[in-house]
Amino acid sequence: MSVLGLSGVSYAYPGEPDALRDVTLSVEPGEFVVVSGGSGSGKSTLLRAASGLVPHFHGGTFAGRLRCAGLDTREHGPGELAAVAGTLLQDPETQVLMGTVRAELAFPLENRGLAPAAVARGVEEAALALGIAGLLDRSTHELSGGELQRVALGAALAGRPQLLLLDEPTSQLDPVAGDELLGVLRRVNEEWGTAVLLAEHRLERCLPAADRVLALEDGRLAFDGTPEDFLRRRAETPIARLFELAGRPERQRRAAGAARRWRSSASGWSATRRSCARSTCGSARATRWR
Repeated sequence: MSVLGLSGVSYAYPGEPDALRDVTLSVEPGEFVVVSGGSGSGKSTLLRAASGLVPHFHGGTFAGRLRCAGLDTREHGPGELAAVAGTLLQDPETQVLMGTVRAELAFPLENRGLAPAAVARGVEEAALALGIAGLLDRSTHELSGGELQRVALGAALAGRPQLLLLDEPTSQLDPVAGDELLGVLRRVNEEWGTAVLLAEHRLERCLPAADRVLALEDGRLAFDGTPEDFLRRRAETPIARLFELAGRPERQRRAAGAARRWRSSASGWSATRRSCARSTCGSARATRWR
């Protein structure tokens, strides 16, 4: 079963033209998918729809069907979808809620009612995976931008969700911190089997890690294919030439193959994510279903 499936999805924010127009696509378990497109193309709206924020929080008019890890967004709101799909926004300061790193990582697990021992194990697992074990007792107010982004990612990954949604996560990071974050995402995708849907405009950073590229234009899906085919489509751009010179490292191909073999034999994994209070409180906003 696809971890994310859209069928004829169209959406318009209140009083605005359609931000998504008849979008049909699917994301399979363990895929790393990059979403490209200019400003206003619908990238962020696609991620909000996958997390249930569209339309439950933003209101507006929604048509079509969207299922995230088997949950229909017509019937399940952001709080329920957060258990199967972790979300990382552009600005981590708006997403980190707790005073310490340990409390931030524990918060989504505690929201699910897990026992203290299970919460402690989950915190340790996420911290080790993201290389932030040394930050667990630090105040979140003392962290650098890169550290804060990793903590927010740790909270999004607590309990190993089936899908990770990222909206331009490197936009406020310097090149070194941005590359480090992409490295963490690649490792989590390969070792944990977490599907990744990443909206990003700095394509030179993330295309080498991608299995697929989706291109949105004016809310429509204009391209769905491999990074190589995407760059052939734009062969004249500097990014395409750089990618062609650098190539996709053979070691990365081997790692991706090993990860797929592991995922095919694994029995599955549990999924846990915080219930977003801000999303839930917005559920009363007007929504029209077409």
